[in-house]
Amino acid sequence: MRMILPPCTIIALLLAAMPALPGEPIDSTGQENFVRYCAACHGDGGHGDGPVASAIAKPIPDLTRIAARRDGKFPRQIIKNSIDGRWHIDAHGTQQMPVWGYEFWVTEGAGDFSETRISQILDGLVDYLESIQVR
Repeated sequence: MRMILPPCTIIALLLAAMPALPGEPIDSTGQENFVRYCAACHGDGGHGDGPVASAIAKPIPDLTRIAARRDGKFPRQIIKNSIDGRWHIDAHGTQQMPVWGYEFWVTEGAGDFSETRISQILDGLVDYLESIQVR
């Protein structure tokens, strides 16, 4: 015996099977994302002089001197993890920055497929930060 489903039930089942549609995807360069997400605190040039920096109790670091503070070495994975922020370890102190990894995850659709996009966005930001290092 064949069961015939009403059209509204078929549509509901199809919609339920589809992944959630993401918000506006982040299709920007690392520099564009830096200006969009980071410059308010870190400044357009990354010197820690953004328009809201004075409202934050702790001084905002100069991101152009990351490598200089580490004997010329730029710690890509540490910087990527710091921007992401989802795996913060309480023993390392308080979290000052927003948890951008979560924000990017939601923006990219909040699914398992979002992890690839988050990694690409973070890599772009890290590439940009590495490019502005004072040598």
